[in-house]
Amino acid sequence: MSKTFGFTNDEVKLLLVSVRHMRRTFAVALKSAPDPSLKAYAALYDALFEKLRDMAGPIPETIEDALE
Repeated sequence: MSKTFGFTNDEVKLLLVSVRHMRRTFAVALKSAPDPSLKAYAALYDALFEKLRDMAGPIPETIEDALE
């Protein structure tokens, strides 16, 4: 499916890592100051993460699995 949007599988996986980092950033911010607008952005990143994960296909559990 990623090819439909012009991304290689590696590019989708890099985007997935970036979005996961942003989700962690929002999680930390929400712990210190639960703000409705932050929750809204966090929800958008959560949805984007799920879409990208679906596009990426199976992701190995460990780096070693990916190298095999």
